[in-house]
Amino acid sequence: VLVVTAEGYVFYSSPTIQDYLGFHQSDVVHQSVPELIHTDDRAMFRRQLHFALNPNSFESEQGTELMQSGSNSTGLSNIVNYDPQLIPPENSSFLERSFCCRFRCLLDNSSGFLALNFQGRLKFLHGQNKLSEDGTLVPSQLALFAIGTPLQPPSILEIRTKTLIFQTKHKLDFTPMGCDTRGKVVLGYTETELCMRGTGYQF
Repeated sequence: VLVVTAEGYVFYSSPTIQDYLGFHQSDVVHQSVPELIHTDDRAMFRRQLHFALNPNSFESEQGTELMQSGSNSTGLSNIVNYDPQLIPPENSSFLERSFCCRFRCLLDNSSGFLALNFQGRLKFLHGQNKLSEDGTLVPSQLALFAIGTPLQPPSILEIRTKTLIFQTKHKLDFTPMGCDTRGKVVLGYTETELCMRGTGYQF
């Protein structure tokens, strides 16, 4: 699960990011998203953060009260604060997002990047209490709330292996002392049966 602010910062990532990309949750929260994305996909990701998929439209409307523009050094410049009155309602299909993007991956089995499919929507990120330069409270802005899944699912073999792995605890003579729930399912024994059968070598 990934939540990205309009400015292009990771507001939240679920701990499972470590399983897919190798980053710890704390490595990515409050980091700039472009740093994590393949160079060729950055412009596309920036468009997805904009409610009309057109972050550059601000240039033609600079004189209007639509926004106060600011920029930053994240590669997602021209960040804009929108007046909530001018944004489609939150349940609008305009705010739904479905796209693919290559993210940096630290795991050995990747070529440095992993293609992820993102499904989600833009929603208001409340409670940020940000102040504009003139000291007024900036209204809540849209952020991308999405679930990322790898484009290529892990091979059946990997999945099967993961479901067969379990842990047991033994005395030094290999007598079982305990077994986790997965082990009981895989082996078909109860914990009592496992631990009352003498040495582990009998199995």
